[in-house]
Amino acid sequence: MSPEIENSYYQFGAHAQQLYDIYHTSVVGASGAIFGLLIAFGMLYPNMELMIMFIPVPVKAKYIIPVYCAFEIFMGVGQFGGDNVAHFAHIGGALLGFIMVKAWGLKSSNNYR
Repeated sequence: MSPEIENSYYQFGAHAQQLYDIYHTSVVGASGAIFGLLIAFGMLYPNMELMIMFIPVPVKAKYIIPVYCAFEIFMGVGQFGGDNVAHFAHIGGALLGFIMVKAWGLKSSNNYR
């Protein structure tokens, strides 16, 4: 058997397609939850300065987080080819983070302002 075939799913014979379907399907991530935390952070500490990679100056959270969410909406609506990111899951997580901060009545402390 050649090395190319030996390292592929063809070596499993009749079960090859089943194995391929099991291991090459979509996965579920936690990026929506991370966006919820991002929005909550932006709401609670809007004046916190963040250092963003490739931007050489600190940017306040109240400016960069809405821009990032707008970018996610743009990418979700655009449906660009080859893009396998669930952009609306990110926006859903951000919306849930916003709702939870409002529902829990969390207020910004005077720390880090």
